[in-house]
Amino acid sequence: MPRPDLSRPSWWDSDIARDILRDRGVSATGVLGGHTVRLSCEPLLRHDGDGGLLQSVRVRAGRPLTRAHVTTLSGTSVRCELIPGPDGDTRLLVPEVDSPLAVQVELPELAPGERVEVLLTPQRHWTLHLVQHAHLDIGYTDPQGTVLAEGRKYLDSLLELCRATDDRPDASMFRWAVEGFFSFENWSANRPPEQVARFLERVREGRIELTAMPFNLHTETCSTDELHELLRPVRELREQHGIDITTAMQTDVPGQVVGLPDVLADSGIRYLSVAHNWAGRAVPHHTGGGDLPRLFRWRAPSGRSVLVWRTDTPHGLAYMEGSILGFDESFDRVDDLLPHYLSALATHQYPHEGRGIPGFPVLDEEFKGDPYPWDILHLRVLGKFADNGPPRRVIADTVRRWNEEWAFPALRTSRNEDFFADAEARYGDRLETFEGDWSDWWVDGVGAGAVPLAATRDGQAALADAQSVAGHAEILGAAGAGITAAAPEVYRAASLFNEHTWGGGDPWTHGDHGHASGERQWHWKYAQALRAHDDAKTLLDGAGAALGGRLSPRAGTLAGYYVTNTCSWTRSETVRLFLPESTVPLEDPVRVLDARDGSPLDHTEEAQTNELHRAAGRFLLFRLADVPAHGAVRVDIVAGERTSPADAADDTRPTVLENEFLRVSVDLRSAWIGSVTDKRTGRELVRQDATLGLNGYVYDEYATAGGFNHQSSKTTANDSMHLLASRTAAPPAALVDRFRDATGETLVYECAPAGTELLRVRVHLPHGQARIDLENRIVKRATLTKESAFFAFPFAMRRPSVRMEATGGMTGTGLPTVPGSAQHMRAVRRWVSFEEDTVVAAVATQDAPLVQVGGIAIPYAPYPQSLSQDEPGTLFSWVHNNIWDTNFPSEQAFDHVFRYSVAVGEAPHITGPELGMRTAAAGSRPLLAVRALGEQTGEPASHYGLLTVGDPRVRVVGLTVPAPGQVLVRLQSYAEEPVACRITPGFPVTETVAADYLGAAGAPLEADAGGATTIDVPTLGTRAVLLRL
Repeated sequence: MPRPDLSRPSWWDSDIARDILRDRGVSATGVLGGHTVRLSCEPLLRHDGDGGLLQSVRVRAGRPLTRAHVTTLSGTSVRCELIPGPDGDTRLLVPEVDSPLAVQVELPELAPGERVEVLLTPQRHWTLHLVQHAHLDIGYTDPQGTVLAEGRKYLDSLLELCRATDDRPDASMFRWAVEGFFSFENWSANRPPEQVARFLERVREGRIELTAMPFNLHTETCSTDELHELLRPVRELREQHGIDITTAMQTDVPGQVVGLPDVLADSGIRYLSVAHNWAGRAVPHHTGGGDLPRLFRWRAPSGRSVLVWRTDTPHGLAYMEGSILGFDESFDRVDDLLPHYLSALATHQYPHEGRGIPGFPVLDEEFKGDPYPWDILHLRVLGKFADNGPPRRVIADTVRRWNEEWAFPALRTSRNEDFFADAEARYGDRLETFEGDWSDWWVDGVGAGAVPLAATRDGQAALADAQSVAGHAEILGAAGAGITAAAPEVYRAASLFNEHTWGGGDPWTHGDHGHASGERQWHWKYAQALRAHDDAKTLLDGAGAALGGRLSPRAGTLAGYYVTNTCSWTRSETVRLFLPESTVPLEDPVRVLDARDGSPLDHTEEAQTNELHRAAGRFLLFRLADVPAHGAVRVDIVAGERTSPADAADDTRPTVLENEFLRVSVDLRSAWIGSVTDKRTGRELVRQDATLGLNGYVYDEYATAGGFNHQSSKTTANDSMHLLASRTAAPPAALVDRFRDATGETLVYECAPAGTELLRVRVHLPHGQARIDLENRIVKRATLTKESAFFAFPFAMRRPSVRMEATGGMTGTGLPTVPGSAQHMRAVRRWVSFEEDTVVAAVATQDAPLVQVGGIAIPYAPYPQSLSQDEPGTLFSWVHNNIWDTNFPSEQAFDHVFRYSVAVGEAPHITGPELGMRTAAAGSRPLLAVRALGEQTGEPASHYGLLTVGDPRVRVVGLTVPAPGQVLVRLQSYAEEPVACRITPGFPVTETVAADYLGAAGAPLEADAGGATTIDVPTLGTRAVLLRL
């Protein structure tokens, strides 16, 4: 005899969800002649032939039925027709009711004279827009090259599927939405022009939809300019072919950054379709997600908005909602499940209970919100119940047959745009609007690739600098447009790394195909980060050479350099320049002179690293004051005299650093900074009863196992702390070095905390700055043990106002977020600021964007806090983790330096965001030493300033050169109000024009007698100005 299965089905088995959906659809039960009978009032309506409609009651009695009698409670007979139903059931068709009507149903084949009472309820006249697409994972299901190759085949087949259904009614013609524009770019670059032309004609017909975003991203990890650049290919298609794309899709990633609505609106994108896949890693219903409707307007702080549709939440079905109803299988499966789904949608806040839905970890929640209110529905459908699935005709075939049988719900194959236009026409004036950041619940995964993420961030900053330096070159008469023309490929590399697929379905594997190609997929992904980093640095080198060609050294000097500032405020910072041996022999002493007044600048020399394999020479480090905004100061290298070594440090206080502004005390016993005193006020800046000191290291291990697919998605935490296996702070550290030089005072200590082989910390207090620069070198081995590491930054503030830089905007205390956003963590762009009373502090993180404020959450839903006290003034930088068990790398080893800067200021002289952007610039936008390569002259310019910005809350993200003779100024505001910002060029301009980030020109702007122009920058928004030379 057969043996039973070894185990019960997993609660991730979708058949469980389908059974629950059927149970939810039951309207009445009874027993007739010993037979259990279940009656379900279905939202199915059919024309009765006399101008009316019949509605359906599905009868499950264990056998098909051919006879039934229906009467009202008063005994009046009700017309009734019987038709076969799904799975051996029977459907009773009765006249449509417009108010509830209790009736009795007799089934004489089961029990003559016995009846079951059921309440007939009015049914909505549903319209369902079925949007067929493939969820684009660039990787995950196969190596990336295979995914892209299969995607090209998919787009080939679209033309055949359209042609095969051309003779059908419009509602059942094949339609397809291309989820990521990158798929079309990749396909069209590898197909003949005539085939591309046929494809675009189908786009114009409304049979194929191209959507605006290139792929699905962790948008928080994009730079602001990169986020805008994502839409450039869509603009180009519009200009070249006259095709107007109005819709964007974002799938899987459960959250989008605050700046996205502005970016979409800039490019004429009105609609955004999102499918948030919670994957067991999100609990939006704990953060207000139950209050967020599925159809709403999402407004940026600037006031611009997009109309959003989001799929069912919190169960995590995302793009799979149609497949669980059988749309990828058959008409019969849809006939069975769709009516139950619509009934549940009309009567419950969420149609599914939870069990059987992949990615719903909290199964004892009770949802009592209002049911779905509208009678129009957007439903994503797939050709296969899988990621990267192919297009198929089964959906269109099902629609044709369905509409032949039923009047309602009316099904139609649709594009996203079709749904939005229909919904806007019906309900546009009744929709709610929400504002702010829609924080991503998955973004913790980016900490699983800490080193390539840091490389990408370096590349993003270098690319902005490269284009800005090219802008300087263009203004001074060199050709800068080539750098901007080359930038899109670097942006694409960065965004391909920021694309949401970071590895195979089983990332710990080493195969060459399918989900088990984890290592191979990670190599491809890592390469995108390196390409972004290396190519950006190459462009910066080329831009520097172009600018240097227009600059001259002074006659009689050994060399001249123009120290270039690419920021929008005057800066005093450390400069690091390379002096080749070919210019000055290594044994020859040199002096560095400030060309503005000829004064010598104290400098420190560093030897070349890896010197056998790199350019022969040395580095000169010195502090240069007052470098103009978007300008430069010339320094001259002249012959010097041998000097004595730098002053020795104060041995009486080996663990104390001090400059004009701060006194910094390192506690070697705890391997952190124990005290920072503001010498101007005498105030202690570090919270003394904090869990950890400043830059304190803490390492967590979790009692979960690696190497099991979606393990983290199936694990829930609670206040018992059972998942925190260990938490360890750093052990006592050894003092390695302590010195003072021309740049400031420096202290180096090291130890070997848990989770590392080495932690070496370099604490640098630069001269003339109320800022501490930190370099935390971590050497660690790979492990599948679930782990996280943090650095703490506790400020002596009890209830500070917190501000965090986000891509295209800002988040923080009191600023709105979209209901259902992640609250326990986020990825910041570069800085976090704290303000309380007159104290202002900022932490800039160059490499590690993940942060938590006030505590450390256990990284499993629902993310309970783990510290013994709340610390609102403490920032925890989440350096790395390997929590995810799919998609993200499951282990990482590295020897890497994570860089931070901590600065303090005083209100009202400076605000948190102002201090944040200035602190971040020290690491991400350093002063650049550009070698003057022109002919030596007697008195070359000692300095220049090319651009000033009148409001300190507005920064120049960067310059670009969209065409010869043009310079585009990209602005971003951190002001929480609209700003009329004055822009003053320091060079002749023939015309100033309002523009967007991609250089599209708008209205001319009038300049005053001094050449300054005022542009209106919206609240926490972006704008651009095009300067024609």
